[in-house]
Amino acid sequence: MKGGFLNKAIARDADVPVPKTKSPGMKQWDEQTIEVMVQVLQDVLMGNNMLARNDLERRVRSGTGAKEFRGRCCGAPAAPVDQEDDVAAQYIREHTKPSALRDMVGPIMEQVATLFGRVKERGKNDGLVMDAETESKVRKDVLKECLIRHILGCINADNSGTQASGSSDAGLLATPQGYFGGDLNSFSGDAIRGLMQHGFGIQDDWMEGSVVDDICNELEYLDFDGKLMEVQQQKMTGHRTDRICWLTYEGLDREKQPGLTKLFKKMISIPFELNKKCSLYLQASASFQMACYAPQGYYKKHVDGGYNDLNNGRKITAIYYANKSWSSSNGGELRMHKRKPNPFEVAKGIPDCTEDEIDQDIEPQRGRLVVFRSRDMPHAVMPCKHKRYAVSLWLMGPPGPGDQPDAHYTPT
Repeated sequence: MKGGFLNKAIARDADVPVPKTKSPGMKQWDEQTIEVMVQVLQDVLMGNNMLARNDLERRVRSGTGAKEFRGRCCGAPAAPVDQEDDVAAQYIREHTKPSALRDMVGPIMEQVATLFGRVKERGKNDGLVMDAETESKVRKDVLKECLIRHILGCINADNSGTQASGSSDAGLLATPQGYFGGDLNSFSGDAIRGLMQHGFGIQDDWMEGSVVDDICNELEYLDFDGKLMEVQQQKMTGHRTDRICWLTYEGLDREKQPGLTKLFKKMISIPFELNKKCSLYLQASASFQMACYAPQGYYKKHVDGGYNDLNNGRKITAIYYANKSWSSSNGGELRMHKRKPNPFEVAKGIPDCTEDEIDQDIEPQRGRLVVFRSRDMPHAVMPCKHKRYAVSLWLMGPPGPGDQPDAHYTPT
């Protein structure tokens, strides 16, 4: 079945030779076939009122940390002269150029053949046989989904690689001596000690009460205004069900979003304070993720960063909970699993922990800030019974400084 419907589609729709088989499981694509298929992929992206293109952009912007959706990509009108493209638009344009699509033809069509074969076989097992019209529609839907997923995978790989390489860029180092926004003393000794010794620290009442009310109201407005979007791929796999959007400090409306303005400004100081007290070599950052969990929402166990091939640059995760009220009966806890020894600790003979050993369930209480080691702390969001809001900031930094056993830190 592999490649069968593809060969028929090419021969029927494009009137070009069927790709010659080089060896079992491998295909030799001639130039004429590749050119035809590049045009097919472009038609898929731009057809039906650019439905596939807009779906691609929506998925990209819900997962790469780019600014909010602006409806521009792969063939859409360019940004105004005085407005630069954001990260998402640049990635999308780069990976939907004809030259990029040429490189995708082989792997995408192999994926299409495999997936369509599975769909057809399952239908046959269930006693459902597709007529020609249905088969054509299903084939087109499979092609669109495989194309979007492949492009999205390429974009995410490039984005992760950029972040990982940037995690050692000294030009972005949050040098405490260069910070003039305050005294860098927003964390208690217990919070710092918890981060350095156990992998996570908790700081309650991190913002003033009246500011918390503003933050909650502004997040609710963003939610009501439809700014938060599902992370479609991970929802489809059942990994998470939250809705998110990304904002930057520069992109806030100071008059309409005074609470988020104050929160972002204070969170921007976190890497400066942690570098001062813990020598983590963190970079400055001003890109924030807003997240909303609807009732029964969850996020399964995962880690935010990693080492070596899994290094995406993230070193510290900071999460602020902006919920008007919360009780233990509401669920939605941040479940922290035991800190796993990193490569530096393993080299010194520190024993590993049990894979699923739980350290603590942290309630998302009003005004609470949690910081933890992105590379070392498996964590999950437990199902919640009420709508739950959080603001996250990921801080980049190189593996090593602050990760070694007995590393320097100042607990007070």
